Amino acid sequence: METHSGRRPPLLLLCLAQFMLTLDFAIVNVALPWIKTDLSFSSGGLPWVVGAYALFYGGFLLLGGRIGDVVGRKRMFVWGLGIFTIASLIGGFATEPLVLIASRALQGLSAAAVAPAVLAMIGAGYPEGKERAKAMGIFGAVSSVGFAGGVLSGGVLTEVFSWRAVMFINVPVGLLMVVRAASRLADDRAQTRAARIDIPGAVLITASMCSLAYGLTVAADKGWGSAGVLVPLVAGVVLLGVFGYVQTRVATPLVPLSIFRNRGVTGGNLVAFLSGGVMSISTFFITLYMQHVLGFSAIKTGLAFFPQALVVVLASLPVALLTARFGARPLLTAGALFLVAGSALLAVAPADGSFAVNVLPGGMLLGVGVTVMMISTAVAATSGLTGAQMGLASGLYNSNRQLGVGLCLGIAVTVASLAGEAGAGLSVSGIQRAFWLSTGLSVVIAVISAIVVPKLRAPVAPGDPAAVVPAGVDAQAEPALSA
Repeated sequence: METHSGRRPPLLLLCLAQFMLTLDFAIVNVALPWIKTDLSFSSGGLPWVVGAYALFYGGFLLLGGRIGDVVGRKRMFVWGLGIFTIASLIGGFATEPLVLIASRALQGLSAAAVAPAVLAMIGAGYPEGKERAKAMGIFGAVSSVGFAGGVLSGGVLTEVFSWRAVMFINVPVGLLMVVRAASRLADDRAQTRAARIDIPGAVLITASMCSLAYGLTVAADKGWGSAGVLVPLVAGVVLLGVFGYVQTRVATPLVPLSIFRNRGVTGGNLVAFLSGGVMSISTFFITLYMQHVLGFSAIKTGLAFFPQALVVVLASLPVALLTARFGARPLLTAGALFLVAGSALLAVAPADGSFAVNVLPGGMLLGVGVTVMMISTAVAATSGLTGAQMGLASGLYNSNRQLGVGLCLGIAVTVASLAGEAGAGLSVSGIQRAFWLSTGLSVVIAVISAIVVPKLRAPVAPGDPAAVVPAGVDAQAEPALSA
């Protein structure tokens, strides 16, 4: 699927779908206290309102991307959005905790079908270089704003209407997108009809991702040293190792390991993993600081994220153009320095601090850094690949971001609780420790960006065989997927 008969996919439609998926990942967080009261959730069951979505989303991303390569990305996009809309409707009407958790799991599963299709259609539909970088810039901005906007819209909808509004809001938007996608997206089945799915590999990687996602989801509640956390994490790592072995033995592997010879794919995914962690740590602990230290309400907390979201929007086009001009490596390195500076400023926020002095400057710097990460990692992780490989690359990219969110945030919560104070998880010193961890992760991102991520050659005319291949990657030796 290089292009759809020369017709580029409608970028606004694809980005709106990505916005809804990203928004939905964050939007319920502010509503959790109301959900707990209304549906009589137990303390142990409440985290699964968020965890069920994350578990199925992260666990099935790679499989969702590969199935999209095989059966067609339009089909995955339309059916995935349709199921997501139905799941949102069920969740909005839920009267029992189990029903809401099940609807969130179904949302996550359908999101795992839609998200790789979105990025794959952008990657395959826009030529590598300036055009793709611009498209990825819009995609990255929408993803970042969706994450920050979830906190804002969740607070407003919950306090003005009810927590059910955060579920119902997806229904009209989802229906509209399904109708538009069915008529506007070109059919790509003809180019994937002969492909095959590596069933053993699919089972192993899905089981591994689900096991890892489960362990990360329950870590904050059960504790990192508990068997309920260690067993699924160890099982996930073992299954991942078995998966890697199987991929070297089958004729049509789900993930040809040779794809990691592409330094853009390898470096982009490493940075995506770590930057996803930095973004989740910053959003989570900025929220804690504003609500529990500064005493902000839910709506005020949401509105406080508006400047950061505005920075993301304003920085996206310049970042996209700079990435197209200079390549991903220098932009990622510079973006990591913004993450370092922003995290370090937040790490020294005191107990008697203020929003204008102790939150806003660091948040703005993080906004710039996150924008660079969202755009340039997507460009790097899909560079030097054929259209047929975009689903795989998209699944890898999204999976690594999700795992980074879960693992790094879980570690940060543990680090925060080591402050040794009463109520350590909410203490100022605990929050500071979490931001120092974020600072350290940002330094690692800078090192990886400078050393691992290749500098792309200057863009050439679309269709030119010499078009933008990462330095050190043989354009004639791209790993082939089954077709």
